[in-house]
Amino acid sequence: MLTLADLLGDQPDEAIDIPGTIMTRDMPIKAPEKLDWAYRQDPRRLTKMFKFSDESKYNAFVIDLLEHQSESGHHGRITLQYPQVKIEVWTHSLDDVTDIDVEWAVSVNEIYGGYHGQK
Repeated sequence: MLTLADLLGDQPDEAIDIPGTIMTRDMPIKAPEKLDWAYRQDPRRLTKMFKFSDESKYNAFVIDLLEHQSESGHHGRITLQYPQVKIEVWTHSLDDVTDIDVEWAVSVNEIYGGYHGQK
């Protein structure tokens, strides 16, 4: 006999993708409280400026950022002008910020921290 756990899996974070439905993490959210990115209202975006004093670290960060976009299947708007990288991220299909964007921003912070001795 199949149980609900058999259908859903034993991992609480597993999700069943039902075509045509919007998952909770795809829904617009309020400004995240513990994220050091600015939350723009019009249009709704998470934004952050990353600054570098070393061009080789700047270049390596950009490459890692592009690889992260490719691997995650999610991307932001990136403006490059050494010594700064400006990033804006939002869920394009909703034109709003979702949990996916917050998770993506946290990952970018971790990448940046690797170049500045932070975690």
